Amino acid sequence: MLRRLTSVLLAAALVAAACSSDGGDDGGTDTAATSTVATTTVPPSTTATEAPQEDAPATSAPGEQPVETVDPEGMGDSFYPKLGNGGYDTLHYDIELDVEPSTNTITALTTITIQPTAELAAFNLDLSGLDVGSVTVDGAGAGFSRSGHELIIEPASPLGAGSQAVVEVAYSGTPEPLADPDLSFFQAGWRQQDGVIYTVSEPAGSMTWFPSNNHPSDKATYEMRITVPEGLTAASNGLLVDETTAGGRTTFTWRMDDPMASYLAAVYIGDFERVDHGPLYEGGPILRDYVTRDAPPEVKLALEVTPEVIEFMEELLGPYPFDAYGTIVMPFFLGFALENQTLPVHGLATIGPGIIAHEVAYQWLGNSVTLDDWSENWLNGGFTTYLHTMFEAEYYESDFDDEMAILYGQVVAAEEPPPMGIGVENLFASTVYFRGAVTLHALRRHVGDETFFEIMRAHYDRSAGGNTNTAEFLALVDEFSGPSAVDIVESWLFDETIPVSL
Repeated sequence: MLRRLTSVLLAAALVAAACSSDGGDDGGTDTAATSTVATTTVPPSTTATEAPQEDAPATSAPGEQPVETVDPEGMGDSFYPKLGNGGYDTLHYDIELDVEPSTNTITALTTITIQPTAELAAFNLDLSGLDVGSVTVDGAGAGFSRSGHELIIEPASPLGAGSQAVVEVAYSGTPEPLADPDLSFFQAGWRQQDGVIYTVSEPAGSMTWFPSNNHPSDKATYEMRITVPEGLTAASNGLLVDETTAGGRTTFTWRMDDPMASYLAAVYIGDFERVDHGPLYEGGPILRDYVTRDAPPEVKLALEVTPEVIEFMEELLGPYPFDAYGTIVMPFFLGFALENQTLPVHGLATIGPGIIAHEVAYQWLGNSVTLDDWSENWLNGGFTTYLHTMFEAEYYESDFDDEMAILYGQVVAAEEPPPMGIGVENLFASTVYFRGAVTLHALRRHVGDETFFEIMRAHYDRSAGGNTNTAEFLALVDEFSGPSAVDIVESWLFDETIPVSL
């Protein structure tokens, strides 16, 4: 049974990698919980990697100083050097979206609080398409221009290092998902299908619907107010804090008080029913799911495994890191699931226990602890694959070592390259998930269970709410187990030759 489920996940991962509460709810708004202390597969747009286009003419009057972009090459990511922008840290996003599903159009205002790390005469945000109507910085009109997916903003006066500034961008139009020549049959970002709007933004697609510093190394808190025709539901990340209806339209206000990478921000709009389960335990996270009103009973039944999964992960990694969790199930086949923070998106074919466990595990390792460079994606996919396979072994009463031996055999048969030796075209390839998971099992067999789980817990604890990378993980391995353990991990991550055994 476990082997069959693992094969289903592999199929879903490969398909996607090749593709590279409403007015009737009785759940009401969420209340914040006090802690007791996604298979991710969507490639980015080429607009994130291509050279900037010639600057378009400024659409508002510039200030006296010339526009100076800070770090025009973006954040310098190994795979997507033009994603994100340097010169400032983003602290908070306030996003207002007025959505007309019948035409798939939005009228929007995104307010961003930033803290410059250097004096800025100008700075950039990432925004693909859409029409920008105005930009203000600290309430004063600002000059702006467009260059590719860059929105270049020139405040009336320079921003001082260490200060805070509030940037407002008013924009509208039809969000267009991002095309990629290596991804001819799936596009990332804002999607509309069969009467549902949903977002699948990893790694670049969030800039199709809001301006941002679009790189996982710059995380921020969020509040979203999504206005839709009365009778529809709009769901997002975190806690639902308000829901009001007036003039035939309903506004849903969602708040994400923990830091979140832009690629994990989500919007879902449709004829969804909110299914409330209450807190997992006293003071624990609120559990709520969203399914379409005509979903078959089997959908809700499949989601009943979630509390068991969360409890399993908490035993290994510590308390669940956010205030809420749930699954939203699209009424169609997706071929993948995506771990959007606190509310992952699944299709009808990806709601088995293993895939649910995979997306739950991401909340700790991927969402709370986030990679700082896209070349480090094994830290997401490899860790979550290992943890979901552990859960499956317990759930189906299977032998975990046997399952990992099977996975090792698949890695050998496929001649999987090293996870830290891939190029951008293999960001979501099976080696990231499966050779990454086998890497962890090889470490576990070398150091023993007690030390291995000390390493895993330290890996989470020391970077919770922030970012990490492979070098930091290897330093942990060295701290707890010494250089021989580091050598083993490095051979699995960097060597072309697959080690002869676990």
